[in-house]
Amino acid sequence: MKKSVLMVLATVCLLVSAAHCAHTQGPPLTQKKVFSGSETPFAMKVGDEFVLTLESNPSTGYLWRLAVKPDENTVKLVSSEYRAAPDTNRVGAGGNEVWTFLATGKGKAEIGLIYVRPWEKDKPPARTARVIIIVE
Repeated sequence: MKKSVLMVLATVCLLVSAAHCAHTQGPPLTQKKVFSGSETPFAMKVGDEFVLTLESNPSTGYLWRLAVKPDENTVKLVSSEYRAAPDTNRVGAGGNEVWTFLATGKGKAEIGLIYVRPWEKDKPPARTARVIIIVE
């Protein structure tokens, strides 16, 4: 009898715990948008801050640079920084350059980035990225 009561209590606790977890889980996770090089416009609202994350490896000498500076009346560059990949301790391993922008006013803006070695003036960029932002 004592075992039966304990089993019932354990089962009830598990069910209550599972129901609580299911109820407090919140909205389903959405897939993170990954920049794919498409020219599809992204819609923002005035005051929104947004981030472009681009694969980078400065140990090769390559860096992302602004090739097309956005109209600051629409979109303004806030910051850019390199972040090493968190999962690796390898020397020379790559990471990401994180570019943060602020939507400052209504309109359409283009952001163009090139992946270059700054000292190689006569060579084309190894990669390019172009994003169109529409601020509403």
